[in-house]
Amino acid sequence: MKPFRYPTFPNYSLVLRFQTCPHRPRQIVNPFSAEPLMLNRPCYCLGLGGSSHFLRAGADAQGEVMEPFFDEESWQYAPSYFESIPALYQNRRPTALGGLEFFGIVIGFIGSCFAKKIFDEIYDRSLKRPIAEQLDKIFSKVSVPTGKVIEYRDVIYLEDIDLVVVIRAVAEKGATKQLQAHVMQAHRVAHSYIEQHGRKAPIHCHRVVDGLISIEPELFSTLEDITQHDKAQLKVLPRK
Repeated sequence: MKPFRYPTFPNYSLVLRFQTCPHRPRQIVNPFSAEPLMLNRPCYCLGLGGSSHFLRAGADAQGEVMEPFFDEESWQYAPSYFESIPALYQNRRPTALGGLEFFGIVIGFIGSCFAKKIFDEIYDRSLKRPIAEQLDKIFSKVSVPTGKVIEYRDVIYLEDIDLVVVIRAVAEKGATKQLQAHVMQAHRVAHSYIEQHGRKAPIHCHRVVDGLISIEPELFSTLEDITQHDKAQLKVLPRK
């Protein structure tokens, strides 16, 4: 499946950052203890990437929509996953990428297991996440520049097989509920692929484009590799 592309503008410079949600500067229990937290309190984390203008709106939406949900549902905030798991490495230093098509990237992360009983339990709980509401809130706070997009990335770490699954989908105003449904279905597709073919790389990445889910995942070693892959593809696109 061809990757989703919008026109790029060489004079538009976007600063990429990755940050965990600023609303939770608190100590947490190490999720890699002998008794995994996910057995009784599923783990989650939130991230954003984009311009400073987008980051402000995204952080507000996370604080207003996502955090109250996770508090009420008794999830465990666990940003240390991104420090402890090599595949989740992401360069957090600001990097100016002129012409990059992303206005902003919204990241949702949960910890789970490939074992079907645990996966199904976490999956059922994650279905309730207000992803669409969060994206709607962001769209109400910012205007996306022409030729730019907001991408949603849902990340699940399957601890028992040390595999990260990334689902990527471009968010469009007025179609956020459809995006949420497609993302959750994509996790089922990803799980089925692993059942049939096993773990092929530290990261399996599936895209949702025009409502279609890629069956074959793109394979990466780290989240940073996804960023570098996107940059490499942009370099070969013709300028208009």
